[in-house]
Amino acid sequence: MPKNQNNGNIFLETLSWLCDKLEVLNIPYMVTGGSAVGFWGHIRTTMDIDILVQMPMAKSDTFFKNIKEEAYVDLDEAKRAISQHEMFNIILNKNCFKVDIIPLNEKNDYEVVKFKRRVKIKFEGKEIFVISPEDLIISKLMWGKSAGTSERQLRDCASIWKLNQDKLDRVYIKKWTKQIKIEDEFAKLEVEK
Repeated sequence: MPKNQNNGNIFLETLSWLCDKLEVLNIPYMVTGGSAVGFWGHIRTTMDIDILVQMPMAKSDTFFKNIKEEAYVDLDEAKRAISQHEMFNIILNKNCFKVDIIPLNEKNDYEVVKFKRRVKIKFEGKEIFVISPEDLIISKLMWGKSAGTSERQLRDCASIWKLNQDKLDRVYIKKWTKQIKIEDEFAKLEVEK
């Protein structure tokens, strides 16, 4: 993971800063994407933090006011992205680490279920919310399909599967991979593992 000039881990520093901001403002969130792989699978380098938030437009102004002195954000783009349920990013000024903020699309059944299943874990002396291992597998298979079957996504999924195979809710995974129409991608994972 990238280090800052003081030999601190900028990933951890940024994640801690962001989780603190969201919790103070009572904005529900969960760490997802490559950032979450290390919680359930192999540790790997990531150049940003992916975080899914339940942030209605009404709460966004308070969030942006709360971070404006510490982070760069294109406010117009961020507000447009929130209204369209699209990703936007912020950059923490003190270390230039990027955070991809993904607004929860409450009109998407799977997104809502996935968010409700988030897991509270102890990390670096604090509790944070992280995507469940089942939903991380499903999400990475979806991202892989949209990227033309990404080998990185399959490797991430295989490591999550291998390290959690005794605890995974396979019925849940099969239900959603079928409903989302990513059974072929899931079949590739079953061959890989």
